[in-house]
Amino acid sequence: MAMRPVMRMCRQVVAKLKATFARFGIPEVLMSDNGPQLVSAEMREFSQEYDFVHVTSSPHYPQSNSQAERAVQTAKNILKQDDPLLALMSYRATPSSSTGVSPAELLMGRKIRTTLPTLHDNLKPGWPTEEKIRQADAAAKQKQAYYYNGRNGVRLLHPLQPGDSVLTKLDGQKGWTTSAVVHSSSSTPRSYVVETDQGERYRRNRRHLQFIPPPPPKPVSESTNQHTLEDTQEGEKQQTLPISPGTGTVTRSGRVSKAPVRLDW
Repeated sequence: MAMRPVMRMCRQVVAKLKATFARFGIPEVLMSDNGPQLVSAEMREFSQEYDFVHVTSSPHYPQSNSQAERAVQTAKNILKQDDPLLALMSYRATPSSSTGVSPAELLMGRKIRTTLPTLHDNLKPGWPTEEKIRQADAAAKQKQAYYYNGRNGVRLLHPLQPGDSVLTKLDGQKGWTTSAVVHSSSSTPRSYVVETDQGERYRRNRRHLQFIPPPPPKPVSESTNQHTLEDTQEGEKQQTLPISPGTGTVTRSGRVSKAPVRLDW
């Protein structure tokens, strides 16, 4: 019984996506979260039929799908207005702080007429320069990342490789208690598939994985060093060559060692 609502939601999502694609075309990449209606077999079949790549964000890390999360927040605020359609029109006509142009201009190449008074010349079609928009958007994102990193003390996490040992937190755990091994990297940036000691595989963001460095090499014990030193000394003694009395002995290094004269009776 629990699967029926999910299957019904899957069909509804696919129907809405088909209507959107019929109006605006099929995208090359579609990104979403890991909702059960979005990771179902029906959704996979739909992506194969319509020939687009479906990428999901890292589980338990909504920041990796921040554009969709922000769009949902904006849509909720619009629905709270007395006239949601009028609020939606105003949103589409408002220039973005990042790009400097409105969503309507990006889509249709012209400004749309709203309830606000405007000059007729401002409504003439004119496509904005794509290169300038991309540069402005990249600069705004870089500025936002700079302030976010400084405010939250963000540090750089080096990439992981298959076979690296890590600690991770599973559902319901408060600390880094589960040990795992990196199995492979996922299609989403900074996302990895890890395998626990029990053979279970999970997908986690790099932020949720704590790298365990390999143990250092074992040092050589003192007893081994002592045996090596004694063996070396015995070898030197065995290689000492005696010569005739009065001339001394020749050591291993070739130096002649003579006894003191006072000992020569």
